Amino acid sequence: MTAIEREIHMPVQESERPVRVKLWEALVTSDVEKDYIPDRVRQQVVFDRVEWKTFQEDLAKDSGGTGEGAGKRLRGKLFEMLINADPAFGERSPLELELLSLAHNPDAYGLGKELGYHRNPDMAFLIVEKEDGVVIEGVGESKLGLLNERSFHQLSETGFARGVKALVEVVNALPDPAAHGLIEVARARESLDPDKQLLTMAPEFTQLLVVPANRTPEWSSTLINRREFTIDKRNQFYELLNDTEHVMVQRAAFSTAEVGAMAAAAGDTLRPRRSAS
Repeated sequence: MTAIEREIHMPVQESERPVRVKLWEALVTSDVEKDYIPDRVRQQVVFDRVEWKTFQEDLAKDSGGTGEGAGKRLRGKLFEMLINADPAFGERSPLELELLSLAHNPDAYGLGKELGYHRNPDMAFLIVEKEDGVVIEGVGESKLGLLNERSFHQLSETGFARGVKALVEVVNALPDPAAHGLIEVARARESLDPDKQLLTMAPEFTQLLVVPANRTPEWSSTLINRREFTIDKRNQFYELLNDTEHVMVQRAAFSTAEVGAMAAAAGDTLRPRRSAS
C-alpha cells in the first residue's frame, strides 16, 4: 500500500475500526487480475457505507461453518454485502428489506404454506413507491463466480420472476399484514385506497445481475461456465443474457481476486481466539 493510498483512503477514525483497516489493506495489496485497474474512489465510497459495527455478525450469518464450500460461502456473502452497500445500485428502503426477508424466510412470518418455495434473489427488490401503490420493477442478484445451470434457471421466467409474482399475490391478499409481523407493508398500505392493491409487478420487470469488476458484461460468453452446458443450452443462456429489456448485467466495485483477498482477511477476524493461559 502506498503512502498516498493510506492518507486518502483511511480516515482519522479508522483506528477505531480494525476490521475495516484489515480489509482495506488486504484490498489494496491484493494481486489483481491482468489488465484490471481498480477504482479506489468507488471502492472507498462502498467502504464508507458498510455497517462496520455489525459487519462480522452479518458476515457470519449465512457464511458460517467449516468444511467443503465454507470459503465459497464466505466470499459470496462478502460480495453480496459490498454490493448492497454500493450506491451505484441504489439504496434499500425498509419496505424493500422487509419484502426480501419475507421472500427468503416466509415461515418466520407465518406464511410458509402460502408462499411455498421459490428461487429468491440475494439482493433487495428494486421498487418504486407511488401514491397509488408500490411497483416492483425488478430484483438484483450477485454472482461472484461463473454463471452455471442454477443461474440460468434463476434468470429465466420460472425463476425470480415467478417468485416475485407469488409474493405480490400473497401480500396483496393479506387482511392484516401487521399480524404477520410485516410492519412496513402495513405502514405502506395505511395511506392507500382500500380498493387498491399495494403491490404490482412492472410489465418490464428487470433482473439486475452484478458480476465482479474484472468481468466483461458485453461478452456474455465470458460470464458462463461453458463446461456445464451443451451447445444448445449455452446459446439459450447467451440469448437470455443479451435480452437487455429483462436482464441487465453490471460490474461491482471489486474484482474476483480482491474479494478473495478481503474474504481471507475477514475469515481471520471471524475465527475464535484462544485465551492466554
